[in-house]
Amino acid sequence: MTFVTTSLAIAGVAAASIPILIHLLLRRRRRPMAWAAMTLLMEAARRHRRRSRLEQILLLTVRAILVAVLGVALAQPLLGERSTILGTRTAHLVIDDGLASGLVESDGRTTLERQSAEAIAVIESLGGNDRVAVTLAGSPVRHLVFGPSTDHRSTIRAIEGLTSREGATDLSGALDLVNGGIDETGKQEVRIFSDFRRGSLDDRRRPSPIRDPSDTPIELIASPPTETTDSNTQIVSIETARTPLSTAGAGDLLLVEVGLRRTGVLDAAVTNVRLGGDAISSVENRRVEWSVGRADARVDFQIRVDEDGGVLEATIDPDALPLDDRRVTIVPGREPTRVLLVDREDLVGATRLDRLRGTDWFERALLPSPDTAIVEAIDVDRVDPATIGERDLDGVTLLVVGRPDLLQNDFNETLANWVRRGGVLVVVPPGETTIRAWASPMLERLDLPWSVALESAVVDPPRRLPSEQPDSPITGLIGSEMIELAPSVRIDRRLPVDGVPDGDLVLVDEAGDPVLLDAPVGAGRVVFFAVTPELAWTDLPVRPLMVPLVQEIARQGTALSRRGGDGVVGARSPTFRSLGITRITMPGMSDRDVDDDGAGVPERSGVAIGVDLAGRTVEQVVINPDVMGGMVEPVGRDAVAAWLEPAGSWRFTGSEVDALEVIEDRGSLAVILVAVVLGLAIIELLLARWFARGGLRNRQSRGLTGANADAEIDRSRPGGAAA
Repeated sequence: MTFVTTSLAIAGVAAASIPILIHLLLRRRRRPMAWAAMTLLMEAARRHRRRSRLEQILLLTVRAILVAVLGVALAQPLLGERSTILGTRTAHLVIDDGLASGLVESDGRTTLERQSAEAIAVIESLGGNDRVAVTLAGSPVRHLVFGPSTDHRSTIRAIEGLTSREGATDLSGALDLVNGGIDETGKQEVRIFSDFRRGSLDDRRRPSPIRDPSDTPIELIASPPTETTDSNTQIVSIETARTPLSTAGAGDLLLVEVGLRRTGVLDAAVTNVRLGGDAISSVENRRVEWSVGRADARVDFQIRVDEDGGVLEATIDPDALPLDDRRVTIVPGREPTRVLLVDREDLVGATRLDRLRGTDWFERALLPSPDTAIVEAIDVDRVDPATIGERDLDGVTLLVVGRPDLLQNDFNETLANWVRRGGVLVVVPPGETTIRAWASPMLERLDLPWSVALESAVVDPPRRLPSEQPDSPITGLIGSEMIELAPSVRIDRRLPVDGVPDGDLVLVDEAGDPVLLDAPVGAGRVVFFAVTPELAWTDLPVRPLMVPLVQEIARQGTALSRRGGDGVVGARSPTFRSLGITRITMPGMSDRDVDDDGAGVPERSGVAIGVDLAGRTVEQVVINPDVMGGMVEPVGRDAVAAWLEPAGSWRFTGSEVDALEVIEDRGSLAVILVAVVLGLAIIELLLARWFARGGLRNRQSRGLTGANADAEIDRSRPGGAAA
């Protein structure tokens, strides 16, 4: 047998001593005084003492038992299966507070508010000795109540203060966190409170098996998946699709593209899109008319950007899920783009076209005419590959390496870290014949799967570029021009590259072999020429495609790397490029010093600020909601059960669970003990009245009580007077 509230049981047993203490403390101690009839009274008292003590002990016992049973009844003793289930139960509650939980339902409550009320009801049904732990599944997952606790009231107050996060739900991570907190103390129970919408389940990651260290079965319970289909419109992107090389100087026109997506019910609807922020003046709103079944839309704005740049914000009309109706980006102020060419100086062949190297052609395409305004927007420097160091990379936006074979081995790690912070690296293989294995060490540091051959290969017969090229974010804006410009390019020599994913291809030849590659690395990007832009390899440098291709590598590569540094709530830390940052401030989090762990995973959207030792703002990086968590389509019960299956055997809440609780409640002894207490109280009252000689008359006493009554009885017996 166990007790729901053991402390009350202990207090009740301890209180049984109170009547005894009262009896001992209030017992009268009289001083005997001799008088005339003392002899008769003393004899009567001796005969009465044994009976009186028996009465007192009996009455005292009944009173002590009554108090003890009352305490035990209030402690709610449990027997049998109910004792095993509730007496030492630990409930691990997982509450889905991810982005989808902010959905406003028909009754005006959010999904999180409804799920929190269900979780509170479970806590209120627990016994006083039952423990509860609460884990929140909104990214980043965390404990609301660390470690199982019996402080139910504080746990309930903490749940009542929950708000939905802007990160996606990570149920797998939350269950892993729960799994690490399961101990061998009594029965363990795991409950998930979630609607299990599409944004709450990550098919790429399933939960791990949940096990008790003592191999005791764990009860796994989940809320039933929702069957309600709602509608949600979200802003999934805000891109400065034509970022000027001057990165938005005064008077520059910026083409901003806002991407929208609808999930759930796709009825005909209208959405108003607004663009604002401190980087621009007021802009006329755009209107999107959704047809039935349409899920995606893109809205273009052409704006004039302030000289100092700033925050650019896109918003839409509030809907049932307002957490993903806003998105921001940073438009930097007017400053030149710094390009660093890593190659040796070659003054002898600088004027002969057949002697120009890949970096020379890249610079010419980047600055096609000295009279254009773009010259003021770009600073081009050169550095020798044998002497380049980390300080040379400070402030560099685009790094073009023309002699990667001459870089120091220890510089590859520095180069990889620079790219991950948001730099754009363009690798141009050396045009000269070399057998040094320079590519493998560099690509390993960059975590790229490409396999590059040691030597170049002659293409015989020469190949052409087909008009149909892979879809790539680098060439997305010149796709229409590519149809006419690509076929004019001839390939005579190439550096074989294997193991290239389709998404990394930018240009291929007519045989499908890579010509130009592009891949994100951290917050930055790596652009790799498999065909060096030199006349001995290809005629690309003298073809019309060269200039727009290089311009897009600089423009879109820079823009893509800037967006790659943006933070995502619960998923990706903001990346700061500047080296002078010593402290970082993020929305909803305490300031933190810069260390090897980076800025940390953001918990709220907004703008992260990096400051230097003097407290000056060095750089700003935006943090946006994780829109993948805002997909509100319902997922069927069978699909949810299949997703949860690796963790164990789950059952969904419903009438079966309620019936089980009712059956278990029959094992409680509280009601029986209360009846026993009432019976003991009646017995105590009758005994007290019977033993009180002043209250009930003996049939022989004729008005005498106590010892006088006994003496009178003795005298009334035959021979009593003689005695």
